[in-house]
Amino acid sequence: MLYLRVQTTNARFKMKKFVTLLIFSVILLACGPKQQKQAPADPIKKDSVKIAPSNEYGMWKLAYYASNLGDSRDKAYITNSYAIWGTFSNKANDKAELKAKFMVDKETFCIKLLEYGTKAVKKGNENLYKIKVKTSSNEGFDFTAKNVSDRLFIKGSDSQRIIELFNKGGLISFYMVTDSKTDPATYSFTIDNPDGFEKALLKISK
Repeated sequence: MLYLRVQTTNARFKMKKFVTLLIFSVILLACGPKQQKQAPADPIKKDSVKIAPSNEYGMWKLAYYASNLGDSRDKAYITNSYAIWGTFSNKANDKAELKAKFMVDKETFCIKLLEYGTKAVKKGNENLYKIKVKTSSNEGFDFTAKNVSDRLFIKGSDSQRIIELFNKGGLISFYMVTDSKTDPATYSFTIDNPDGFEKALLKISK
């Protein structure tokens, strides 16, 4: 009888030990670190380097005259692709800001002068503009031009000499003086490395 009690007690002890181990294991599994499923890694995006296309005409570009309706005509002209800044002086200003814009097509060679960068110089009581063009190597010439609207019209022989200087590149300075008796003024600006002009001229001449 004593032996049966001891055997029963041992069985209960083993069962209790087994249950305790089972509960402890369950607790460990429940409290253990939860591993999240790793999402597939996104492909690494590499920065794409954008290379600006080179301008085949250098500092020049092709534009088109606009009609009164705002539509572009087929007639193209050459103009500077960025602002050319200089200065002007008159009775009211001393070396104020000036912007110059070239407008050249198959028939005409014009320079538009914009005082303060926005106000176009229009025909006044002057007869001529005396213009001096000079390169950094002291090559250049003097000539005259007229403003019959809102730009200076340069005659063919003089414009051809300007184009020849453009083709040589380097720095080219323009200095202009009006012969007005009531509102005399001077204008000056410099352009740097104007090569590519002849190529643009060939394009619009086709």
